[in-house]
Amino acid sequence: MYKLSQLTPDGSIMLNGKKITDTILYVNGEYVKKSEAVISVYDSGFQHGDGVYEGIRAYGRKVYRLDEHIKRLYESCYTLNIDIGITQDEMKLIVKELVKKNIEAGIHDIHMRLQVTRGFKAQTGMHPTLNITNSSIVICVDEKPPIFNKDGIILITTWLKRYNPQYMDPKIHCCNQLNQIMAACEAIRQGADEAIMLDHNGYVAETNSTNLQLIKDGILVLPTLDSQLPGITRKAIIKIAKNFGMEVQERNVSISEFYNADEVFICGTVGEIVPVKMIDGKKIGTMIPGLITEKVSHEYKKMTEIFGVSIDD
Repeated sequence: MYKLSQLTPDGSIMLNGKKITDTILYVNGEYVKKSEAVISVYDSGFQHGDGVYEGIRAYGRKVYRLDEHIKRLYESCYTLNIDIGITQDEMKLIVKELVKKNIEAGIHDIHMRLQVTRGFKAQTGMHPTLNITNSSIVICVDEKPPIFNKDGIILITTWLKRYNPQYMDPKIHCCNQLNQIMAACEAIRQGADEAIMLDHNGYVAETNSTNLQLIKDGILVLPTLDSQLPGITRKAIIKIAKNFGMEVQERNVSISEFYNADEVFICGTVGEIVPVKMIDGKKIGTMIPGLITEKVSHEYKKMTEIFGVSIDD
């Protein structure tokens, strides 16, 4: 078995010519360096994408909306009959300890991917009876500020449809993301940042990695949750808009409505609030970011300070 650090002459992890921080991860009860982290090739996550995950961000010594993320993780596991083996409170303690260790190592802008799989298989095969261990718990940590260009991103609409509940319940935050990865590949081919995915009826669902919403005539309009994940950041934006006294509509939204919106933005834990400047070659609005998008983003920043769980409690 090789270690990732052996792949580069000085032991560094590189991406596009840039040195990536060798953060501290949690792997099945152990805290290890990213360059040394390993998991069995017979793990269900590697074999079949059989698991769930949460993207979680820390702001300083606080973990943003930790309770909500852990609750959603456990609900997804319950739906898939994955026994995590520890309580929600125990999981929260692990997350807080991991953040603390990384901060003590001088690491900031912490983004985590908490992943739980069905565990180790005795041999290859999809059937869960082949699993002979408890679930695997891995928390990846990256020193990664919010991604995407806050000056505005470009979207295209992909022909790939987002899963609908008849085939895969979008409320399950599962590790199998080939549907979205294929859409991301198309966005790259077309020189865009993200791809808009429609539902089976042709209405907008979400992008390949974020929730999507628009502003029209002072109204916040969001696609329904029929074919998308109920994002934690999306929920926060609805609350912000209502606090502003704005009307909020959750309904079927066509791509044409996004073309003609006053403002469009994406949202998610990994990127926060990001304005959209172009969709399918069509310019959006008259200024980027729009006035309401800017106000929402400012209020969201306040939320990251208020709704964080301290790692010192």
